[in-house]
Amino acid sequence: MTSSTCSFLFLSFMFSSFGLVDPTALKVRITNHALNMLRDEALAMFQEQVEGKVFEGFQFLNCKFSNVKLTGVNVNEAHLSFLENYGFKFVIQNFGFTLNFDVNVNLCFFQPGTSREFIFTGAAVNMEAGLARNKKGGLAADMRACQASANQIRFVGAAQFGNLQKRAEENIAAYLISNKICPIFKNYLLDLVNSIPMVASLPLDLGINFDYTLTRDIQVTATSLDMTFKGLAYRQPQPPPVVQKVVEPVFTENDLMAYVGISEFFFNSAARCLYEAGFLTDRINSRAMEAASRVKQFFTQPWNLDQPLKSQVGLTEAPTISITQRDGFIFNMRIRVKVTAREARTPDVFSVSAVCPVSMMVTIERNRLTLPSKDINCRIETSNTFKKVMVVPLNKLINNEATKFLSGWFGEGVEMPIPPEINFIQGNIRYEDGYVVVGGNLRPTPAGRQRVGEMVIGDGR
Repeated sequence: MTSSTCSFLFLSFMFSSFGLVDPTALKVRITNHALNMLRDEALAMFQEQVEGKVFEGFQFLNCKFSNVKLTGVNVNEAHLSFLENYGFKFVIQNFGFTLNFDVNVNLCFFQPGTSREFIFTGAAVNMEAGLARNKKGGLAADMRACQASANQIRFVGAAQFGNLQKRAEENIAAYLISNKICPIFKNYLLDLVNSIPMVASLPLDLGINFDYTLTRDIQVTATSLDMTFKGLAYRQPQPPPVVQKVVEPVFTENDLMAYVGISEFFFNSAARCLYEAGFLTDRINSRAMEAASRVKQFFTQPWNLDQPLKSQVGLTEAPTISITQRDGFIFNMRIRVKVTAREARTPDVFSVSAVCPVSMMVTIERNRLTLPSKDINCRIETSNTFKKVMVVPLNKLINNEATKFLSGWFGEGVEMPIPPEINFIQGNIRYEDGYVVVGGNLRPTPAGRQRVGEMVIGDGR
């Protein structure tokens, strides 16, 4: 069966209490426009995952029960709302189900190895759930209140010991709904929260990670909820301290289901890591490069014409990203092309730098941040007229290398701290000085629901 525990995953992801420690480069806002979708997902979790699942046995008084399962689960009404300064309130009302279990001992009016069945109607569950930030900046689930009850419990089958047995069985059934239903929800919540990663890897084999630890108290109001993340890329085993100023995104809207604010610091920390990792330092095999280099060598080093040439392209400094309200998202990088004659006494033959401003878009597809770029037009910088003529054939080559760098960086997208069971459907983009805000709607993924359901239910709880 599929699972909608992703709603709990996403909701729990947004409620915590912790102190301000690190600068915030990434923010997520969920509004009350998303509550109906999250409610439906939570209902599907309860109705679809619990149905027919065998839960862990238990003991009540002197009776031992096994093969406990719920069937015929039918939910008619539910409500989901924000709880200010805490988290959310989830109420399931007027639902019914059948409880089946086996009794394996000759106690409590039951015969050995017999099975019993109870039908519950008018049942309800009322819970308040939130999260707390642990000492490492991760999430710890919390459920401060949960009550479950049923208006009517009916036993199916004849009572061998009359009303006394009937009352005993009804007491057992009442114990089950009041003491077992809430732990089911709590176990789901704990498992799902523990599965939320606070670190994501850049899709390159360079050992670069993003630190998504939480930075301050979650702000929960009656209409929205804001959560903040560090949003720092790093290569060291632990994230380094942040010394530069970070422009924190600011939300001004509540019209869509969700908003993601991303500071330019988020991108610049990734660009610096790539530069330090030596990304985009490649050997170039190009006829245009060789022809231009040989011409240059003929006029400057004719005694080295018999030497084979080696050409490389690389970054001269870390690329920089700027976000402004007027220009949007601008990517700048400086590329240097260097040609050397191997085993020559004066090896340097050719060296030129280029500036590559790139206008880019910011998009979020599913739960990944991508940076599709428009046309890249690198400009070679030189005041030497002769050199300028020589490097004209290299323009296309440098543009290709710049494109390779950008597609390698964000070609597959960077995973955002949004559960994979939720699709983020982009609606609009707002650029401000120092950050960008992407607004959109949320849609569940059935495949993700099933995956989480199998993970959580697989332990038999």
